[in-house]
Amino acid sequence: MLNLKNKLKDREFYKNVIAVLADSKIYFKKTGNKGLEKKIDELIEQLESPFYMLVAGEYNAGKSSFINALCGKRILKEGPTPTTGRITLLTGGEEKKVEELDDHLNRVTFPLDYLNEVTLIDTPGTNSIILEHKDITENFIHRAELVLFVISADHPLTESERDFLQFIRGKWGRKVLYILNKTDMKTKAEINQILDFVEKNCYRLMGFEPKILSVSALQAMQAKLKGDKELLKESNIEEVEGFIFDKLDLETKIDFKLMNPLKYLNTVFAELNEKLEKKMENCNADIKSIERFENRLEMKKQEMIEYSQKFKGEIQLIFSRLTEKVENFINYNVTLRSVVMMKIAREKIEDKFKREIYGISSPGTDLERILDDITDYITRNNRAMWNMARDYNETEAGRSSMFALAKDGQKDQSYNDRRGELHVALKERSKEYREIDMEREGEKLKSTIQGGLLNFIVMEALAIGLAVGLTTVLSLIVPPVSVIALSTVIACVGLVIFPYKRKSFKSEFSKRVDALSERFIAFTMFEMEKIIDRVMEDIQNNIAAYRDLRWSEREDSNKKIEEVDKLHERVKAIIRKNSAT
Repeated sequence: MLNLKNKLKDREFYKNVIAVLADSKIYFKKTGNKGLEKKIDELIEQLESPFYMLVAGEYNAGKSSFINALCGKRILKEGPTPTTGRITLLTGGEEKKVEELDDHLNRVTFPLDYLNEVTLIDTPGTNSIILEHKDITENFIHRAELVLFVISADHPLTESERDFLQFIRGKWGRKVLYILNKTDMKTKAEINQILDFVEKNCYRLMGFEPKILSVSALQAMQAKLKGDKELLKESNIEEVEGFIFDKLDLETKIDFKLMNPLKYLNTVFAELNEKLEKKMENCNADIKSIERFENRLEMKKQEMIEYSQKFKGEIQLIFSRLTEKVENFINYNVTLRSVVMMKIAREKIEDKFKREIYGISSPGTDLERILDDITDYITRNNRAMWNMARDYNETEAGRSSMFALAKDGQKDQSYNDRRGELHVALKERSKEYREIDMEREGEKLKSTIQGGLLNFIVMEALAIGLAVGLTTVLSLIVPPVSVIALSTVIACVGLVIFPYKRKSFKSEFSKRVDALSERFIAFTMFEMEKIIDRVMEDIQNNIAAYRDLRWSEREDSNKKIEEVDKLHERVKAIIRKNSAT
């Protein structure tokens, strides 16, 4: 042990391994990976320990019997059923002692010289009916510097054995020595057939030619206990011991021991890189998915805004119909004949105006209906946007719990709040835009008609007076024809003033209505878009935290990939350098 430890520390290879292990531990500690941090500590500690030789195989293959045969003592319990659910470290010591290191690990010390240089590790069966046994074994494989894989001559290279061999060679790259046990149950010809079968199938199924040593652990133990040299030779245990303890010289053990943590790190960093790259892909996919969803929301918003032009047209139509009705009323009712007839009938022009313009179909009533339609449309489509978000969350984003949408009751409350908000905005606050003072408009019309009528009467009287009086007085000075012409002009002025007043009222009313229409439409469109934007904001606030999280996770993963790649390249460079030498 002293030679192995001293030789180990003298090599530059050792210093490089220790350095990369230390830097790897710092990375795992920084990233909060306590499991890997602990394994790094185990690997560093193991560099100070004897050579780890792990004995694996299916239960009833004779692993414990094989270890006992190597030691020449019945140290470990044997049996045809799974005899242990723990990993047992068998090391050298002054006396036999059993220690329980944790729930799955025992240490047995025994006074044998070669156990001071080699630690034998007994493991549960890889095909044990107790599934936990296989997990325990696989979680310890990374510490094995050499694997002795025991297979039984009565059922060699089963499917579960092939799976386990692919795991320890493919994933962890461990050196494996095959021990064909229970050869006492077969003839030499049968043993040769079994060896040929195992070699061919290892190459065919796993792509390598195995090193296989055959042994009868039963005969070896009997021979050592009885001192029977012939039986000992027949068991072939001496060839196995020679290979393990003699051919595996000090330099080879040092190489295996130093290469072991590097192979572990090589596997771990490759897996970490794959996981981080996968996480990056998932983050990118989620971010793009969120962007697509937000685009769909934006398209829905634009669709609603475009549809709102329909309401704009309806509002314009109501106000234009009002203007048209007023014009028709004035054209028909505000004439000299009509006014005179209403005076004779004692009918007030303002009452008739109010009755005919607002009596049958009030613009206020029509606008009220449109505002109800707008409120229903916006509320219905806002609910549709929430449902779209919910469906998206349950289908495309459900795997990663993209964002936490409000519960149905909360969403209904949100719809009701938004509906009430829109109702107040459009119906209560818009009264100033949609109400026209009927009394005031009637009085204006009455004043216009009276002014026009008075002017007409004055002008007509003036014209008649001129025609009668001035013809007599001025007949000696001005020709009669000129006097008549002047009277006619004054009469015409009287006729023109009334239509002018009427036209002036129509023009003024039309301008007021147009301005009212524009203000009402602008206000209504503004309130509609405001409510739509608020619902959009409600939904986007639900996904903002997740979107920011995925952005952050992507950036974090990218930084981790860079760090892992640097450490991984260092590990591979050390492996290449020492493999070449």
